[in-house]
Amino acid sequence: MCVLLHVFLSFGRTERKAFQVTPVTNDDGSVTYQASSPDEVAIVNWTQSVGLTLVFRDRTRIELQTPSGSRISFEVLDIFPFTSESKRMGIVVKDSQTGEITFLQKGADVVMAKIVQRNDWLDEETANMAREGLRTLVMARKRLTAQSYEQFKKRYHEASVQLEGRNEAMGDVVREELEHDLELAGLTGVEDKLQDDVKQTLELLRNAGIKIWMLTGDKIETARVIAISTKLVARNQYIHEISKRESSLSRAMGCGDRAL
Repeated sequence: MCVLLHVFLSFGRTERKAFQVTPVTNDDGSVTYQASSPDEVAIVNWTQSVGLTLVFRDRTRIELQTPSGSRISFEVLDIFPFTSESKRMGIVVKDSQTGEITFLQKGADVVMAKIVQRNDWLDEETANMAREGLRTLVMARKRLTAQSYEQFKKRYHEASVQLEGRNEAMGDVVREELEHDLELAGLTGVEDKLQDDVKQTLELLRNAGIKIWMLTGDKIETARVIAISTKLVARNQYIHEISKRESSLSRAMGCGDRAL
């Protein structure tokens, strides 16, 4: 249940005036979800299929319906939007019944692996999903005491009113106060289905002698599977892989990158 709660609470992020996942009631009474990302709709639909339903979402409150039919509500305290640089987003919520404050975060596995508590299975499972061509997302959480949250809010406010280097200072506060020793809550893998006629189109272009390049930010294993599924390369074709060599400093810090 805690993983399902995490999915809803973290997938309701806000960017300016747009809510990432919003339930919409249709004329026939059915509920559909609107979002800018099909990945998030897919995951929220999955949680609904196993009994946990998002029934309300606005800037300050999230309401869920459990499999038993009861409703639980959370107050949204803070939101830290996703950026292409950070490759993660976070949200701080407060349980309206218990008063418990929780910091929830989701992001790319290469980033989240450095933030969550040490574990043995995350790297292995993300690699397995990548080999299946799935886009992975890691979710984690951290319970906060009232005192630790107030300390964070004080430092965060002080950083937000700085005249110079404000964004950097705010990011430093989040990293120092929240983004460490998170409990790993779960891992999701979403299939990125091909659009209609992609395979046939690429095959026609290749037969016409047109060279095709695929640019992707996915893991190498995911990129390989997608390249084969789109028939960009033949299944038995040799793929030459060029990886960036890790420096001794990168290995010491545990942050080596690889590129295809």
